[in-house]
Amino acid sequence: MDFSLTDEQTALVELADQILGDRCTLERLKEVGAGERRTDVELWRELARADLVGAALPADVGGGGFGFLEACLLLEQVGRHVAPVPYWATVVLGGLTIAEHGAGPLRQELLAGAVAGETILSAALQEELADPRSPATTARPDAAGWQLDGEKILVPSVPDAAVIVVPARAEGGVGLFLVEPGSSGVSVIAEETMGQWPLYRLVLEGVAVGPDRVLVAPGEEGQRALDRLVDRATVGLCAISAGVCERGLRITAEYASERKQFDRPIATFQAVGQRLADAFIDTEAVRLTMLNAASLLDAGLPAGKEVATAKFWASDGASRVAHALLHVHGGISIDVDYPIHRYFLWAKQIENDLGASTVQLQRLGDLLAAEP
Repeated sequence: MDFSLTDEQTALVELADQILGDRCTLERLKEVGAGERRTDVELWRELARADLVGAALPADVGGGGFGFLEACLLLEQVGRHVAPVPYWATVVLGGLTIAEHGAGPLRQELLAGAVAGETILSAALQEELADPRSPATTARPDAAGWQLDGEKILVPSVPDAAVIVVPARAEGGVGLFLVEPGSSGVSVIAEETMGQWPLYRLVLEGVAVGPDRVLVAPGEEGQRALDRLVDRATVGLCAISAGVCERGLRITAEYASERKQFDRPIATFQAVGQRLADAFIDTEAVRLTMLNAASLLDAGLPAGKEVATAKFWASDGASRVAHALLHVHGGISIDVDYPIHRYFLWAKQIENDLGASTVQLQRLGDLLAAEP
């Protein structure tokens, strides 16, 4: 397949690379990482002013009218610069889902705010010991609408989010609901993870959801909507992983060409060269399988096997790349004043988010076995 970028896509990527490259200095990353939220609000607003936050959102809410593929190209740049901005949560998890299924003034308000960089969105997909496509969180109808009960884990950007898309299971099937973090019955608990972006546990106890906050009613359409959301979320993570691997490998190659032992750059040693070559092959596999899955999803075509394949490489292949970065750098790799540890931590966080490599192989096997 031809994954060459169009002129418009190239312009988006170059603009994002320029802004993120200028702002994501080591000093700034350390400053933001020391804060409670670990989110660069100023950078987020600058991306919004450059029309990058809303690039993949519909034109009728002020967005650029591009699609999921362009969102992944921008996420790749977020990964390259390990940028502490909520693009994955706001655009891929929340924004595209609300754009597809939302209606009325609430849709306009949330998405227009997201485009302007003023509104953060998110989605709560993961649960303990549960497939994100088959949530254990329950939705019970009552006279005022619905009541949600359950517990979600590893939810991004919760304290800053205006609403969170919450999948829940009712008697008629799975539905998608919009929950405000400050609602009665919602408890938010910060979680400690190896990644550099903040994640939270969301405990729901009798949370009331009115009819206007039902994004997709429980049923077959709700299950299809959840499957699309999980697929986009998964490939979005793969896009971040592709950027993390590419930039981390570039930094490592430059280091190996300058670091000398026995009066020779270590890049000239056969073992080091082979290790970097293997990491380059893995990086290209992560990127190409991501682009393949993103292109199919963007076109509205079936992509179950391609999504599982992309996430396998973003888990298995990216893990090998991450360890190669550390091994080639040696002891300096664990120095928090040196940038490479951030790339390792991001790659390892993505490895397990929404299913690690073994889970993807199992899903891929089930999909292949189900074909006639």
